[in-house]
Amino acid sequence: MTTTYPEALLTTAQRLIADGEFSIAVVVAHMACEISAERALSRAFAAKGIGYLEESVEDLLPGYNLANDRVRNLYNTVTGNEIQKQSFWQAFKESATRRNRAVHMGRIVTKAEAEASFKAASDLVAFLK
Repeated sequence: MTTTYPEALLTTAQRLIADGEFSIAVVVAHMACEISAERALSRAFAAKGIGYLEESVEDLLPGYNLANDRVRNLYNTVTGNEIQKQSFWQAFKESATRRNRAVHMGRIVTKAEAEASFKAASDLVAFLK
């Protein structure tokens, strides 16, 4: 079975946690989430027969972070899912906040926080597969 790029990134995040690089692990785990979200959106556009709109619509997005309301609303509309109702959602939102604070404010992430982010990211990636 072939490993997807998001799965490879999660493996890297897990290795970074083992190496004590907790903040970087959170960022890498969220890279896996954003790539998974981008791919899920692309599949949904194609499934709806509106692939021709994908590039124009995605140009309007700030990225592929599903914690962002605009991205999540688009995902929910195009897929018919309500991702915010999934059991992992609250943990994912907390992890997204953690990632933003690490990237934009230099906040240091603890091992427990990195492990929580890894779990939340893994759950999201599995859901989006």
